[in-house]
Amino acid sequence: MLEPLEIYLRTHSDPLTFGLFFGALILLALAELGFELGHEPRDRRGRWPANWALTALNIFLLGAIPLTGLMVADIARMNSTGLFNSLDLPAWPAFIAALLIRSLSSWAVHLAMHKLPVLWRIHRVHHSDPGMDVSTTVRFHPLEFAIQMPITLGLILAFGLPPAAILVYELADAVIAAFSHANIRLPARLEKVLGWVIVTPHMHRIHHSAWHKETDSNYGATLSIWDRLFGTYREKDPDALAEMTLGLNECRDKRANSLGWLLALPFIGARIPHIQGSKKANP
Repeated sequence: MLEPLEIYLRTHSDPLTFGLFFGALILLALAELGFELGHEPRDRRGRWPANWALTALNIFLLGAIPLTGLMVADIARMNSTGLFNSLDLPAWPAFIAALLIRSLSSWAVHLAMHKLPVLWRIHRVHHSDPGMDVSTTVRFHPLEFAIQMPITLGLILAFGLPPAAILVYELADAVIAAFSHANIRLPARLEKVLGWVIVTPHMHRIHHSAWHKETDSNYGATLSIWDRLFGTYREKDPDALAEMTLGLNECRDKRANSLGWLLALPFIGARIPHIQGSKKANP
């Protein structure tokens, strides 16, 4: 059953990825108009140009990279390289284990982006957004992808992760990334059910808090189990989430909406208070 799935995904990978990602962005942007969670000013005319410009830049740069996760997975399989290929695991257990390993690696890299000062200088571009909605999804400095890509490719090669798992994970990641950044209020029961499996908008909004103790939580990108397992999970009442201050306390002016300033931010010697440790109370 995995072989037909892999063949289908290989054949339709690009239209599926772009269709699901941009389809999710459009649908979620519309949902934000009627099911808003946060009460902060949308200020889309101020925030969106820089956010979407970074999105376009990152999509272009990712497309220019000559090596992909699928290509590395194919190389590993053809050369019997990596742990999974050495063990010759059955297809379905290998597929499920690969999804878990790939998700865990995203969690671990995200954690490192917050804990290592040199990486936080780059990652703080994402957290400098004073609001949060679907446009925040790919508000990343291009250097972040340049750092993450070799780690991801090395992991795929070392474990010999199956190509089908890589294809499915990348599709799921594209949709969940847009979903988790959306400024939408979910019904309490739906939030609870989904939150046991995937990262929800409620869960990820806490991670974008201006209060460092909340920023240093909920690192998951796809599955929520890693934060629960490693003690970095945090919950908050939806009404409190709606009033929560987002972004970085040291950047609350028009710089946060300047593409040029965001691209220069990793090289600017600004404070990194949530790593140094802030004594400020929860906003």
